[in-house]
Amino acid sequence: MKRILTLLLALFALGCAPKSAEQAQSDKYTIEGAITVSKECDVEWLTRYEEKYIKALKERASVEPAECDVMFFGSSSIRLWKSLHEDMAPLTVVNRGYGGATLRDLHYNYQTVMAHYKPKAFVFYCDNDLRTKAEIDIPVGELFDLARLLFKRIEQEYPGTPIYFLAMKHCKRREAIRDRQAVYNALMKEYCERSNNNVIYVDTCTPLLTANGEIDTTLFTDDNIHLNAEGYKRWTKILRELLIK
Repeated sequence: MKRILTLLLALFALGCAPKSAEQAQSDKYTIEGAITVSKECDVEWLTRYEEKYIKALKERASVEPAECDVMFFGSSSIRLWKSLHEDMAPLTVVNRGYGGATLRDLHYNYQTVMAHYKPKAFVFYCDNDLRTKAEIDIPVGELFDLARLLFKRIEQEYPGTPIYFLAMKHCKRREAIRDRQAVYNALMKEYCERSNNNVIYVDTCTPLLTANGEIDTTLFTDDNIHLNAEGYKRWTKILRELLIK
């Protein structure tokens, strides 16, 4: 739903010399025209995936066991990890990722995503707050703050439970924002190093690059954003060992 606000513009006669009180009172202003401003409704934006993905998360929470070794949550790079259960065996895992998720969504849908689960560890990945769209993207500093707030809430509600933060991957589709992604990863790495091992930084970005630092397109699907089976193997190789330890 878009709200249309009308801003009235007035034209003022500007003089070089200061006006007296009598002159100011005698001035007459005439409304010459108006412009229309469109504003997106924030609530509607946050609930845009309610029927497509959030409903399914709610339904699955009613049938999946509460106890698990690891909860994976975040955006579609988690949701589309079809081989996750096999890749992480013998660990028992649940997949609470959903397509299009941003950190803003995850704050809003926190209760639904976490539901009744009691994991021994969390794995988090989300990259949709930076996606080369000016109307969607937020500043890196604001994104960093949102991540810290999310992890702080998890630490309070699941004391002593480690959180594995997966670094934001570079991809061809979003190559124009690679520098911003790198800054965000650097901020999060420093934050994790200061967290007393409550939040663990996992470099899931470098393994997807070639020897000379270019994006290895053979590890991605045709959309040049999401990982293919070989790409997930790269993530599994470094993450499974960490989780089992």
